Amino acid sequence: MTRHVLRMVVITILMLACIFLPYTPGDYDVLSVTLSTMAQLSTFAALLLVPIGVPWLIYEIAKGKTKDKKHSGKIIYRFAVASLTVSSIVAIAASLGAFVNGSRYLAILILTIYAFILLRLAANLWRIKASDDNQFNATPLYLIFIPVVVVFVRFTFITRASDFSRNYTIRQSEKFIQDIEAYKSRTGRYPSSLLSLWNDYRPSTIGVKQFHYEPYGNAYNLYFEHFSTAIGVREIVMFNSLDEHEMTSHDSDLLRPSQEDLNRQRGYISIHQLPQSHWKSFWFD
Repeated sequence: MTRHVLRMVVITILMLACIFLPYTPGDYDVLSVTLSTMAQLSTFAALLLVPIGVPWLIYEIAKGKTKDKKHSGKIIYRFAVASLTVSSIVAIAASLGAFVNGSRYLAILILTIYAFILLRLAANLWRIKASDDNQFNATPLYLIFIPVVVVFVRFTFITRASDFSRNYTIRQSEKFIQDIEAYKSRTGRYPSSLLSLWNDYRPSTIGVKQFHYEPYGNAYNLYFEHFSTAIGVREIVMFNSLDEHEMTSHDSDLLRPSQEDLNRQRGYISIHQLPQSHWKSFWFD
């Protein structure tokens, strides 16, 4: 039992590490957002295993108190089949998390690996059905403990982690903003472009790739894409010293419509005023 407890704790910690990885200070990692989305979607789907794990656990506890073990193999077989069936949804959810983040080949790989594991496990089901093993089966503990704990910790701390990450990244931009303002003091204007091969001003957040700069009116927009707590929503965090923040979903929208049409269809679903002066966040679906 100690071995099973250690395994559950290790798996839970790994899942939580994947979920919170994009909000951690460090060098940008292209897979961090994908891993977090996969971990969250698969864990949400794994909650479907809990209604199977609870009666299975009750049976395992009651099994040790009864003398009739004749049909135990068949009963455990039914629980195992139900668990494997639902686990297919978990695998699909994990592959969907990879797919929505542009990792199509990773999504295919996940489904392929799951199919291989499923075939291996299915071969053992018949042995379980024919067996009358009276030992305690720890499988339902995994089905209950891991998804419940991971989902609980995720919903308890995800907003705090996101706020910390966003605030930390904003602080990392202070030197960038100071140098932009210093450039204007020297030249009388803001830079027309900062397009370059290397980015010397870095967010230093694992889930944030880079800062973006563009002149806008009499000021400029400095922004970065932050990993949103809402799955399927993209969050753009922007600075504008004149509070004239604007962000558009599609570049074609900037070229085709009139200004009136553009103002009606920027594409964001909400704007949030941040605690820092001249900072706002845009949410796009």
